[in-house]
Amino acid sequence: MGKTVIRPAVDDDNDGITAMSKRCLQEGMITMFVNRTPRFNTLHRLIDSEAIHYVSCSGDEITGLLGVVHFPYRVLGKECRAAYMLDFRVLKEHRGGTTAYRLVRDVVNRLRDSDVDLVIANFLKDNRNSLIFTTGKAMIPDSLRVGENKIFNILPLRKMKTDNRFEISHPEISDIPELIELYRKYSASFKMAPVFDEESFRTLTGNIKGLSLDNFFIARENGKIRAVTAAWDEHYYKSYQVTRVTFSIKAASLLMRFLSLFMKTPRPIMLNEPLRQLSLVLYAHDECPGALETLFRHINNINRGGKYTIIMLYAQADDPLFRIMKKFTGVTVKSDMYIFARDTSVYPELAANTSPVLFHTGMIL
Repeated sequence: MGKTVIRPAVDDDNDGITAMSKRCLQEGMITMFVNRTPRFNTLHRLIDSEAIHYVSCSGDEITGLLGVVHFPYRVLGKECRAAYMLDFRVLKEHRGGTTAYRLVRDVVNRLRDSDVDLVIANFLKDNRNSLIFTTGKAMIPDSLRVGENKIFNILPLRKMKTDNRFEISHPEISDIPELIELYRKYSASFKMAPVFDEESFRTLTGNIKGLSLDNFFIARENGKIRAVTAAWDEHYYKSYQVTRVTFSIKAASLLMRFLSLFMKTPRPIMLNEPLRQLSLVLYAHDECPGALETLFRHINNINRGGKYTIIMLYAQADDPLFRIMKKFTGVTVKSDMYIFARDTSVYPELAANTSPVLFHTGMIL
C-alpha cells in the first residue's frame, strides 16, 4: 500500500471515482452505493462553476472522495460565502487509518485559507467515526453542531385529501418575480439560509434537467401564490444502486407486487437497479403551511402506482415543515449538521438561536 496523497480531482479521475463509489456501500435495510452521471461532478459544476472534489490516492488507486460546492449564505441576517461538503466516502479497507481524517482536515483548512466564511458538513446520526471531525482536535478547526437533519422518505401508498381552497398548477415565467419574493420571505424566518435570487433560480431551472418550471407546482388562493415546491427526478445525475436488501424489505416488495393487482402501490425495490425516488425540493410557503401540505399531498396522489418507490423530503428535524407531514406514510433517516466558521465568535449566538437552518441548495446535491 503506497503513501496516501490528498489532491484536487481532475476529469481523468472519473473512472477511478466511479469504481471506488461502487465499493463504498451504504449498509442498512437497503444496501446501496451512489452512482453519479454523466461524470462525478456534472451536477455540481452546473450549480457552481468553482465546485471542486478532492481525492485521496494510494499509488494509482483512489481511496477517498470529498466534494465542495460554494454558494452565498445568510447567517443571522449577514451575507457570507459558504461551502457545502458532500460526496464524503472512503474505501472500507482505508477507514481504520487516517485517510478520512486527512481528507476532512485538508479540505476544511484549504477552504478556511480561501474566501469562504463558513463550511457546512453533514454526518450520519450517531456515527462515532465522525466525532473526530467535530471536536476541534487533531488540527481540525472547532465546529458547531447546528441541528439534526431529517430525510423523510414518503411512501405514496394511499390517496390523500387536498384542500380545495387552493388552485394547483405549474408556474409560468411571469410568476418568477412573485416566487422569488415568496422564497425571500420564507427564508427570513431561518437563522441560516441560502441567498436565493432570480439569477440563481433561473440558473437552476434553466441548466438542470428535471428542474424546469414544468416540474414546479404552485398553490394559489384568490390569485396569490401561497406555496411552491419542485418535484425533481435526479436520476440523470445521481442514483442509489441497490445491491442487497434485508428479508423484511424482500417481503415488503413481494407484498407490494401482490397488492398492485388490486390497488395503486409504489414501485417495488429491485436488486441491481436504482432506487427510484422523487425529491421535493425548493419549497416555500407564504405563512400558509396548509398550502404547502396540499402540494405535497397532490404530488403523493399523482405518483401513486407510478414509477417511484419513495418521495424524499429533506429538512432540519425541528423545521415546522414536519408538523404538516404527520399523516404521510414514510421512513426517516437522520444526520447531524455541523459548521466550521472562520469567525467562531458567531457560535454562541447561533447556538442560542432556536430557529432552524434552511439549505435549499443542499437539497439538490
